[in-house]
Amino acid sequence: MARRPGIGRVSAGEEGLMSTANRILQLRLDGLAETMQRMLLDTAVSPVAREAADCASALFTASGELLAMSDAIPLLLGALPGQMTALLACYPPDTMREGEVYIANDPFSGGTHLPDIAVILPVFAKGQLIGFTASLLHHQDIGGMRPGSVPPDATEIFQEGLRLPPMRAGTDHVLSQEVRDLVTANSRVPGVVLADLDAQVAAARSAVQGWMRIIDDLGVGGFVEATAELLDAAEVETRAAFGALSGDEVRAVDGLDPDATLGRLDVCVALMISADGMVVDFTGSSAQVDAPINCVASGPLSAVFYAAITLLGPTALRNGGILRCLHLVLPEASVVNAATPAPVNARTNMVRAITSTVLAALAQIDPAGRPAANCGMAYVIAFSGMGADGQRFLATEIIAGGAGGGPDGAGAHAVSTDVGNARNTPVEIIEADLPLRVLSSERRRGSGGEGLHNGGDGVRRTYLALADGISVSIRGSGSSASQMDPAGVVRRNLPLRVSCAPTARRNHSARDLL
Repeated sequence: MARRPGIGRVSAGEEGLMSTANRILQLRLDGLAETMQRMLLDTAVSPVAREAADCASALFTASGELLAMSDAIPLLLGALPGQMTALLACYPPDTMREGEVYIANDPFSGGTHLPDIAVILPVFAKGQLIGFTASLLHHQDIGGMRPGSVPPDATEIFQEGLRLPPMRAGTDHVLSQEVRDLVTANSRVPGVVLADLDAQVAAARSAVQGWMRIIDDLGVGGFVEATAELLDAAEVETRAAFGALSGDEVRAVDGLDPDATLGRLDVCVALMISADGMVVDFTGSSAQVDAPINCVASGPLSAVFYAAITLLGPTALRNGGILRCLHLVLPEASVVNAATPAPVNARTNMVRAITSTVLAALAQIDPAGRPAANCGMAYVIAFSGMGADGQRFLATEIIAGGAGGGPDGAGAHAVSTDVGNARNTPVEIIEADLPLRVLSSERRRGSGGEGLHNGGDGVRRTYLALADGISVSIRGSGSSASQMDPAGVVRRNLPLRVSCAPTARRNHSARDLL
């Protein structure tokens, strides 16, 4: 099929048409990723995916470059490029076959933490590999020493659950029985995990079908040429935007203070922007610790990728062309780039601190429109136990605080911010799925901090257990975000507080709540 005018590489006289065609193709690909995400949300079984939307979908080129992504959780989207790189290192493209299914969750092979399992399908057209569909979903339980696979007292990754290096996991767009048996043997709720994995495969298959419609329009050769042009255009656009902000190196320091035994954990950033790209050097950040608050390399990449997109604006082409312009320096065996066997299940805390630090540095270069610090990490609560029917129940709830006040108004209340973007779980779902009653779910008025424009308030939830033997695992933390405080802010935001009543009332240390 002849290539349409304006699609692919064109002459200088067609630059305007090329730009329009690029954006139309990017919108089609973004729409395909968004459709994949919507199907994933509609077919997933676990509340953390179905209701809280703790998942993400993306498309990649045959060489593993990011082609399009859903409007999902940046924290997860930043991990998928690394997992694609790790997959292709294990399975070269010429060894892949149509219909194969690949999975992975190893943090030290591009992943995040063990509950986040990636499902990747190669896409073929007329016998040629043209790309990949990929999704990442937080699974309810993949083993480990605590229900929910986010043990706050883990000291090494082997305590956190089943670890899956990049692996071929099925053919004919179906997970193999061996993989299903492996999951069943290692999860407290294997039925839920397998159903969510099947949802990921189904969503990927739907994206393959949509991809073929684009191929019908452009042809295989035209599509490959057009997507190469699309990535190049995003790179040129990004370098031009960065060049307009060129200047001296800026620095910012933030971090976490989990508890007295760990001490303060610093995130140090030296950032420089030029037409050559954005260089972010994390040298000076604290060494990794024997607690699950470490993160791996996908965390800083997610934070920097998100920060770059905030600079480029909503109309920018969002694909791997941006990633070509990002250069990270990550000290080995640090809290921002942990080495095996460090525990990492609560890595979101650290990634949020990294994001705040990077945004604080960018605020020195481009202060317009930058908000004050947000609440930090959303808090994750895992409830587990045995139901009256003898079956184990397990569900995760994500509770968010508020966004920072901005130059034009107050921060939003009870919202997952920056690299988060998860949704809250409706009370009706919690009460339907668990032996719990939610006695209250309300805004914590005045908790967001005062200023010309106040910070967004957090929330308070009160749960009543309707059965004995319910296990509760809680993790969360707040970053100091001192670099993000503009003049005039009164820092009166309230920290996380957890209490148990009536037989025992106690406030937990921050380490207990990692």
